[in-house]
Amino acid sequence: MWSFDRKNWSHWLLLVFVVAFLLSYFGFVSWGRLGDALEALAERPAGAQIFHEKIDRADAIFMIFVFLFLTPLALVAGFSIVTFVGSVLTGMLEAIYRRPGMPEWVSTLCVYLLLALAAYLTRVFWYPQVQGFASLIARAMIMAVR
Repeated sequence: MWSFDRKNWSHWLLLVFVVAFLLSYFGFVSWGRLGDALEALAERPAGAQIFHEKIDRADAIFMIFVFLFLTPLALVAGFSIVTFVGSVLTGMLEAIYRRPGMPEWVSTLCVYLLLALAAYLTRVFWYPQVQGFASLIARAMIMAVR
């Protein structure tokens, strides 16, 4: 028999998922707001024009499957690139500006704050593509459900 271990985080995660599923299954939690948000996202004009044409449900389901399958790989690759660039820049910063007794986490924190600031300042270039992709996936989800 399986016993619940209060110190194990995976047991807590499983408990939260089971409770959320049961609340949703018995109708205590409504997914209406999520559906409305998904439709609002799908109506954005930033998405590709692929779903303005007549396209079948199988293509939409395949697109969602590929998105769900490849998203973890893309997140790991993106996190690895950010970590690598942060490590290189931290090494360069420590080589240039090293003070005796200064902990290494100070320069690492400075570099990651600068990377976050650079991402924020350049959002004009990359955010419309992210919105378009999210709109495309939202359209595919709506089409697959109908």
